[in-house]
Amino acid sequence: MIFPKPADEHAWSTRAVLGEELWITERPRDTAMAVNAAATLAGITALIAARRRRAAPAAAATVVMMALLLVYWRLMAGYYSRHRGANTG
Repeated sequence: MIFPKPADEHAWSTRAVLGEELWITERPRDTAMAVNAAATLAGITALIAARRRRAAPAAAATVVMMALLLVYWRLMAGYYSRHRGANTG
């Protein structure tokens, strides 16, 4: 482990990261996987648009990607809340 265990789990971002750690071990085919795939596609679209020097499409794709990443984090925080005790021991 690179970073120490967090002092508490009150922060939303902490729960999201811990939830993602749990989620990655199981990789369920759920809404989070679809949202993550869509965010990846939006990121690739943003990169291609930026490479072609198309500012408006690059900015729009970046906004979509960031919005989807926030949805993904919300899903991961919820996943952590539901599964936090299942993987202990």
